[in-house]
Amino acid sequence: MNPPVDTSFFQLAGVPNPEEDSQLAELEEEARDYVRTRPWSKPIREMMLAYGLGRILALFLVRFEEPIRWEGEEDAELWIVVGDLPPAYFGTDDSPNPAEALETYCVFMEDWADRILEGRHLEDAYPIAAAPTEEHARMLKSRIEFIRQEIIPTIEVGPANDNGRAIR
Repeated sequence: MNPPVDTSFFQLAGVPNPEEDSQLAELEEEARDYVRTRPWSKPIREMMLAYGLGRILALFLVRFEEPIRWEGEEDAELWIVVGDLPPAYFGTDDSPNPAEALETYCVFMEDWADRILEGRHLEDAYPIAAAPTEEHARMLKSRIEFIRQEIIPTIEVGPANDNGRAIR
């Protein structure tokens, strides 16, 4: 099991805008529902907003009461992405901060979109609950480009960790 993600630089509370705070609260409920409907789900100990942008995107770190065990590994926390894009969950092992978590999300989504646009099979791609059409793939690629160009560069991730990972 990985060490817990450092949450000291998370957005956590909303933004000084009541409308956007309301939108982020809706996305938090969507993320909770998403987690609860997964077959592996465990009781949630806490869910923290790592990054949010109105109805567009929210990244949450979910910590569970007990670790989730699968394929010889266990995770006590996962990243959850929701918003105006396909929801997803994934571990924190390769993405210990919000910026790297959003890049991991982009990699998973881009792989799905590229497979569709190239006419390849989706059997090993991250499962997305959307029709595998060229239109959906192009829409997703547009959102990925926005996340990479406009969101990830703005996220503060804090001091370097023990692994010497770069900080923004």
